[in-house]
Amino acid sequence: MQMTGFQFQMDVSGLSRSQQAIANYIAGALQRIPYCTDEEIAEKVGVSTATVSRFWRAIGYQNLKDFKKALQQAGQSGQATPARKMEHILNKVEHIEADIVGELIEIASSNLAETAKRVERGQFVGASEALHAARKIYLHGGGAASFLTELLAFRLERIGLETQRLAASGSELLEGLMHAGSEDCVVLFGFVKRTPELTVLLDHRREAGYRTVLITDLLLSDMLEESDYVLQLDRGKLEGFHSMTAPVAIVEALTVAVTQRRGREGMDKLEKLHALRKRYAAQLPK
Repeated sequence: MQMTGFQFQMDVSGLSRSQQAIANYIAGALQRIPYCTDEEIAEKVGVSTATVSRFWRAIGYQNLKDFKKALQQAGQSGQATPARKMEHILNKVEHIEADIVGELIEIASSNLAETAKRVERGQFVGASEALHAARKIYLHGGGAASFLTELLAFRLERIGLETQRLAASGSELLEGLMHAGSEDCVVLFGFVKRTPELTVLLDHRREAGYRTVLITDLLLSDMLEESDYVLQLDRGKLEGFHSMTAPVAIVEALTVAVTQRRGREGMDKLEKLHALRKRYAAQLPK
């Protein structure tokens, strides 16, 4: 994996969950690593210092000092990167006189620009085809991502696709999942970390045969290998403000792509909706 011109490569399959969490933190804070200690990284990620020490060896470096040297040789530590600019903007938001609207829009713009680089177009095409071909689309997103399942369902149902929102957490998830089969597709919004629910959804795929589309901000995770299609995006730094602008953009892009694939059938559904609105405008004003 390449990040801001620095080659940061590793065998994901050989990393533990804790080491993957460290890797994701580093990916989002690469410009600050030259000023960090193992102890500070351990505290940020919530692991032991010994785990951080073992991590460097797992990715091919002797220790943190060796990794910093590689960063410096690549010329990363002194660049005025978008990440540094965003950090400055976030600091300014602390002041009451700050232009919060302008600064948040700038943050969102940065997230979108990075997302445009991260999303592999072949994966996007495959994901849109999977949604188009599915008998039924199951949607899962916990926490702040729950509204994304509502938005995607709203958009897809308008063009004639059948959707079902799965429970965000707990065993209630299984009530809907039990009906998913080989003709279906499950869309997973997986941000920050792998949850038990995401593990169940990906594990059950092997038995049920449904295809999966993972929309995530994780740069490293074993979920990437376990999913049929992966759309990686940027929501900001791991320990900073997490914008939902990029996930919404991906949802909208998928909607347009699927509508295009459905052709006349999808447009007929939208025209039928328009006709119904006109017919019942007096009784049900918009």
